[in-house]
Amino acid sequence: MRVWVWGVVLAGCVLAADWGAGQGMAAWLRRTLAGSETAGAAQVSARGFPARIGVQIEAPWLAEAGRPVLALERATVTAPVWNPLAWTLDLPLPQRVTLQGLPFALTGAAAALTVAAAPGADLPLAGITLRMDSPALQLAAAKAPSLAAESVDLTLRPTDDPRLLQLTGAIVAPALPPGLAGALSRQAGLATPLPDRLDRIALEAGVALAQPPALLSAGPVALTALDLRRADLLWGGHRIGVSGRLSITPDGWPEGTLTIALADFPVWLDLGLAAGLVPPERKPMLAAMGEYLARQSPDGSVLLPLSFANGRMSLAAIPLGPAPRLPQRQ
Repeated sequence: MRVWVWGVVLAGCVLAADWGAGQGMAAWLRRTLAGSETAGAAQVSARGFPARIGVQIEAPWLAEAGRPVLALERATVTAPVWNPLAWTLDLPLPQRVTLQGLPFALTGAAAALTVAAAPGADLPLAGITLRMDSPALQLAAAKAPSLAAESVDLTLRPTDDPRLLQLTGAIVAPALPPGLAGALSRQAGLATPLPDRLDRIALEAGVALAQPPALLSAGPVALTALDLRRADLLWGGHRIGVSGRLSITPDGWPEGTLTIALADFPVWLDLGLAAGLVPPERKPMLAAMGEYLARQSPDGSVLLPLSFANGRMSLAAIPLGPAPRLPQRQ
C-alpha cells in the first residue's frame, strides 16, 4: 500500500511540475510574440502532458518584410521535463495552411518538427528533425494535391565542428503534378510510361556555415560550402545520382563541380528533350557523348560534370547560363 501511495504522490508532483512549467512557457511565449512583426498567434495556452511541458498555439503566423509567409490553424509545442531544450512542434491534421497568401489544406497521418538546443546564452542548435507520414498539401481551389508523399524524414545535426552540419533524409514516393509523367512519357516515346510518383529521393550532405547556428541568433547564418556526398533520385527504376562539393562566395555564387551519374542515359536525354530542357539540335551531339561515356564506365552509367564558376554554370563544357544565386545574410 505504501508503494502505491508514494506512486500517486510522485505522479501528482510530476503533473504539477508539468502544468507549472507549461504555464511559464506559455507566458514566456506570449511575451516574446507580443509586438513582434515577424511572428504572432491569436492565443497561447498551457496544456498538461504526462512528463512533458506543453503549450497550444492558436492561429500562429510568420511574416517577412511585412508580408505574411505562413499561417496555421493550430499547433502544439511540447518538451520532455528531463530535457526542456528539445521542443517538438506537432501539427494536428487535417488543417488549413496559408503559404504566401494562398490557402492550402494539409492532410496526413502525422507531422512533427523537433528542434533541440544546447545550453548557452544564445541556445546553440543541437539538431532539427522533420517527420511526416502520408503528407499532402492541396491548394483550396485545386482538384489534386500540389505536394504529396508517402513519407518525409529529414535530419540536420551539428558535427564536432559546430559550423559544420550533417544533413540526411529521404522522401519516399513523392507525387508529381497530375498528368506530367504521362505527358513526358508520350513525348519522349517511352514504351513503358513512367509512374505518377517518384520512387524515392535520398540525400546525405555536409553543410558549412559562417558561424555556429543558434536559436537566438540575430538572423540567418551565411552558407559557405555544401559537400554533397550523395543525392539519389529513382523514378520508375531509372536513377540519377549527384555528388560533389561547392563553395559559396560572400556574394552567394556557387563555385565548384558536381558530378551527375545517369543510368539509362538515352531515357533521360529523351525526357530532357520532352521537358524542353535540352534543345533538339543538341541531341545528336549529346547522344554520341553519352554513348562514348557509357562505354568508359564499369556499370554503363554516364558521368557528367556540372560546373559553377564566375556566376555561370555548364554541363560537360556546354554552357547552361547563369548559376542560381543564394541569399547571403548574416
